Amino acid sequence: MKKNENLDLYNESYHTDFKYNDENLIGLSFYGHCIKNEIKKNNSKSILSLGIGHQVVIDVLSNELNYSLENYDILEGSKIIIDNFKVAEEFKNKINVILTYFENYQTEKKYDIIEMGFVLEHVDDPEFIINKFKNLLSPSGKMFIAVPNATSLHRQIGFHAGYLPSLYELSEYDLKLGHKTYFDTEMLVKMIENSGLKVNNKTGIFLKPITTAQMNTLSWDENVMNALIKLGEKYPEISNSILIETSL
Repeated sequence: MKKNENLDLYNESYHTDFKYNDENLIGLSFYGHCIKNEIKKNNSKSILSLGIGHQVVIDVLSNELNYSLENYDILEGSKIIIDNFKVAEEFKNKINVILTYFENYQTEKKYDIIEMGFVLEHVDDPEFIINKFKNLLSPSGKMFIAVPNATSLHRQIGFHAGYLPSLYELSEYDLKLGHKTYFDTEMLVKMIENSGLKVNNKTGIFLKPITTAQMNTLSWDENVMNALIKLGEKYPEISNSILIETSL
């Protein structure tokens, strides 16, 4: 994000009536539960989230404050989103929300988990963000990165059908969300490895075969949606979003 960029301008894309709200929630819930499993497996004590977003991930992860988690810091650049942020009374003393641009955050803390879900597509220099926050990982810490996938199956179909001029071109709705870059799996892995981090696991989030408008006309039931989530895990290169777990 640019210095002094007004992030409040993108607030409307987090409302429930936003065109892609339902599938955003599917992806975020899957992503949040992947991190939750890591916290449980390693009894992680501290976590840093980059952004509040829809609060889906935070709601999933904050429940672990009842168990191993002791500290949860959240960075957010939009005051409107912070003002709308709600957390259970029992977690208020353990969750610290900081109004700051990610690029400006300074701390001596080290975190067991750093999550930047659907962040890198919003910033001007994603490699800088990865390099900056890898320095805040504890020696055995894990960083989770998720981004929309330029080579998602539905985008590839659209491109080859002549509806998309480029797999990497941002749409009207990408711009409303404040997106600046479209990544594919190879681009993201290369950026992570260039920063000196190891790629431990790579998975996909939701296999989206057709457009959102087309999906809405079909009214697929829960079994079909769950099948598409499972297939996304199996085929990250063509899934709707990419999730990568990294470490030092």
